[in-house]
Amino acid sequence: MRDRASREISYLRLSVTRRCGFSCIYCADRQCRDTPDGELSPPEIFRITGALAEAGCHKVRLTGGEPLIRRDIAEICRGIRELPAVRELALTTNGLYLAGMARELFAAGVSRVNISIDTLNPAKFERITGRSCLGKVLSGLETALSCGFERVKINTVLLHGLNDDAASVRELAALADRYPLDIRFIELMPAGGADFSVREHFAAGGVVLRALPDLTEIPGEAGRSGVARMYRREGSPGRIGIIAPITGSFCRECNRIRVLSDGRLRLCLFGGREFDLRHLSRAEIVRVFRIASGLKPEEHGITADASGIRIPMQEIGG
Repeated sequence: MRDRASREISYLRLSVTRRCGFSCIYCADRQCRDTPDGELSPPEIFRITGALAEAGCHKVRLTGGEPLIRRDIAEICRGIRELPAVRELALTTNGLYLAGMARELFAAGVSRVNISIDTLNPAKFERITGRSCLGKVLSGLETALSCGFERVKINTVLLHGLNDDAASVRELAALADRYPLDIRFIELMPAGGADFSVREHFAAGGVVLRALPDLTEIPGEAGRSGVARMYRREGSPGRIGIIAPITGSFCRECNRIRVLSDGRLRLCLFGGREFDLRHLSRAEIVRVFRIASGLKPEEHGITADASGIRIPMQEIGG
């Protein structure tokens, strides 16, 4: 399926819950929801995902909220992976419950796991997430690395004054010297509550290159990991990535759509247009997807000073 900008839409990011055990400062909803109100059931998930996969969305990533908060997440993973048109199943997690679930997820067909870790400093971690549980998250990372996943990635949101200093960047990057994983530093996007200033906390991806002058960019297609530009340090088993949606917009290469936890199709992270898929048949879902693809915006149009915009990251999975 191609959109009006001739981009092939092949990547579905599916939020399975709005619930989350963290209350990160850059999330639009710091009051974590406790109840599963409105969440798609497994059969609804399989119907929507199956239809979109048959229409061309062969890669599926489960997001949230925190997807592991759902007790039926392994069932959901198995069911999606058994859909004939799904070629790859990945999952993004805050890592809190990963130590106890990583092996079950791998057995259920998840091939790639992304773990959100913004700092290795316990005090800063608690300030950012609202939870004092960095040790549990790091335990989840170690368990994931031992399970056999095709790829384990760490997602770090750059926050000026909290983790964008050279020492913090180097501390996280050192994990790639020890493990065969990807660490991806991500520019802050317009989110957060009313008391959170995006403008004050924004840090450009270039701070990573200044903190790690020995990085070598990986050339060609080997140097691309989704929307990340990838780098290596000599002798390191892992890689360093920079995702720059603000200073280096990758909209021309965007191949994704999103489905929210209540079944709404969203064309762009920053685009407000949505289509309700929940009560549609598979054929109707495909028809709506074809129509929606023609309406996908060519660019998100967001800049670093767009502090008045608020995107509910917890709801739509980033």
